[in-house]
Amino acid sequence: MVEPRPALVPLTFDEAAWAPYAQLAGLSLPVRIETGSKKAKAAFLEDLLFTHRGLSGPGVLQISSYWQPDTPIQLDLAPDSDISGKLQRAKSTSRKLIANELATYVPARLADAWVKQDGAAGHNWQRPINEATDKALAALAGRLSRWELTPSGTEGYKKAEVTAGGVDTRDLSSQTMESKQPGLYFIGEVVDVTGWLGGYNFQWAWASAFACAQGLAAKQKPL
Repeated sequence: MVEPRPALVPLTFDEAAWAPYAQLAGLSLPVRIETGSKKAKAAFLEDLLFTHRGLSGPGVLQISSYWQPDTPIQLDLAPDSDISGKLQRAKSTSRKLIANELATYVPARLADAWVKQDGAAGHNWQRPINEATDKALAALAGRLSRWELTPSGTEGYKKAEVTAGGVDTRDLSSQTMESKQPGLYFIGEVVDVTGWLGGYNFQWAWASAFACAQGLAAKQKPL
C-alpha cells in the first residue's frame, strides 16, 4: 500500500494567518501556481478561488495532488504579465496611488487586502506611484509574481475529488489488474493512480475495470 490521502482538494491555512484574506471568499482569478523543488516542481496555469478557510479552484485542486505538508506553494497573481515593466511605465505617466495602480492588475478587493497587509509590515502603497523608488516597485512586482504561502492542511476527504495513494501499481499486472496474489484484482480508486481534473479519474476507473474484466474472461473455462 501507498499511504492514502485526499487529493484534488482545497488547501487550508491557519485561521489567524488567513484572517486578512478570509473576506475575499468567493473571489476568483487566473494564476500560475506551483510547488516542489527545482528537481521535482509541479505548476499549473488555472483559476484560483479564495474561501473562508483557504484556497480552492481548479489550480489549487490540481496542485494539491503534488503538495507535501509543511511545504509552501507559490502564486503568480498576474501570470503572463510584465508587472515590473508596467509599474515602471506607470511611474513615469501616472499620479495614481500605488494601491489604485495595483488594482488595475489584480482584482480591487485583493489589492486592498494586499495593501493593508503590506501597510502593517511597514510598506506605504498609499502614495502616488511617481513618488515610489524603482527598488520599491521592483520588490512589489516580485512579491506579486511569487507570493509564497504555506498551507496548514487540506479540507480532507469531505471536499476531495479523489484519493491519492492506495494499492501499489508495482504489485499489479498492468494488463489485467491482477495482484501477485492469484485471483485477487484491484481497480479504480483503490489503486495508487491519480489523474488531473477533467475526467481522467473516471477514465481510469472504466479502463482499469475493462482490463480486469478482460483478464477474468480469459481465465474462464469454456462450458
